[in-house]
Amino acid sequence: MSSRRSEQERAVSATCLVVFAAFLLAMMLWNTIWYTIPTRYTLHAEFLERANAPHVMGMFLAYLVISAVGFVGVLGLVQTYGSGVGLIADVVRLSGLAFFVTNYWLWAAVFVVQHRITLLTDRPSNPPEWLLQVFDASSSLWALPSWGAITPSILFYLGCAWLLLRSSRLLPRIAAAVFALLAVSQLLVLVYAGLRGLQFYNLGGFTFAYINDLLYTGGQVVGYLFAGAAMLTERGIFSRTAMSRTASRGGTRIGPPTGRE
Repeated sequence: MSSRRSEQERAVSATCLVVFAAFLLAMMLWNTIWYTIPTRYTLHAEFLERANAPHVMGMFLAYLVISAVGFVGVLGLVQTYGSGVGLIADVVRLSGLAFFVTNYWLWAAVFVVQHRITLLTDRPSNPPEWLLQVFDASSSLWALPSWGAITPSILFYLGCAWLLLRSSRLLPRIAAAVFALLAVSQLLVLVYAGLRGLQFYNLGGFTFAYINDLLYTGGQVVGYLFAGAAMLTERGIFSRTAMSRTASRGGTRIGPPTGRE
């Protein structure tokens, strides 16, 4: 019964990772299309967008729910590939929690904060100049989730890469390589920020910030897809390894046959 339950939990977690990867892909395509139309991305247009309560709540709930699905998938990944590693598995779980809290849930909360600023006027289509300046200054709030997620993301992706490398199969090893590259991408952000004095922004076009964000998001899509596929096709390699060690020591496994011996 426990073996069947573990397989069901692994399948659910793998599905969650695939759904999360699809969400990231959809967001990447939307942002790419949005940034290719610069005339629409003005301060007035952004203010009017944040004043739209249904749109803001839709974005907030989307980030809240879909990122929760991704976090469940990550917990399943650690459960599948983190057996017997102790501290490293705990580091991946906790750094993953910090990463999702800052990079998604705190990010979604900034939408609500900016919406509250737009409520200071009764005419969001024609706000006063001083309120536009306050709204423009509130863009600094995006630095909280963006920069706050860097250290947890490095620990999280390096930990996931290490766990997935424990498998001898190709799919988890590909996912491990992608996750390791994601950690390197975040390190490059820190190095580049140190060289530029934090004076760089993702404003679209072929700049380092834009290209790195695009590759980083695309890498997440590929990494989570391969990790989900690896979990869906996993056949208990660690369980078989443990049983083979028991058999080599002359032990006897107690329980019904699994059909995989």
